[in-house]
Amino acid sequence: MDSKPEMAFFKGAFDIVCPLIKNDGLALVEVTAKSTHRHRKAVETLARYFKREEDYDFLQYTAAEKDPIDIAFLWTPPETAGLTGLIVPCVGACCFRKEETWRLDWVWIHPFCRRRKLLTGAWPKFKEQFGEFDIEPPLSEAMEKALEKLGHPQKKLKSRNRCIKIGA
Repeated sequence: MDSKPEMAFFKGAFDIVCPLIKNDGLALVEVTAKSTHRHRKAVETLARYFKREEDYDFLQYTAAEKDPIDIAFLWTPPETAGLTGLIVPCVGACCFRKEETWRLDWVWIHPFCRRRKLLTGAWPKFKEQFGEFDIEPPLSEAMEKALEKLGHPQKKLKSRNRCIKIGA
């Protein structure tokens, strides 16, 4: 048995690549400009993974961002919901930004946690909090399939040059 029970539950790949935060009992943690630097840095780290995986030319979120309107979210393992005081990995992140309407700007979920209903589980909260929101293009094939399952209307939006792929 591990001498540090708060660290025992997530041995493996998560502790290698995922930023760690102190769990407050929520599987989905809201991050704003007023959140701790550690939480904002965790979002930035996962935004960096998104950038690398999708071949974008710049980072979609930085811990230094201070826009009071932007709202990001961190996913922690669902097994940690309801538990407090544990140091847990962040297994995904997303960010909403508001211009004329709310937009889901980007989403990245750890490959081990994809297709485990993290996004679909959070969708009702997102709909409640942001109403009918747009989704920043371009969309990955996986995101298009997820939106189809969720019944989210896919408007043909022009990119605001925030998510232009290298070589596109």
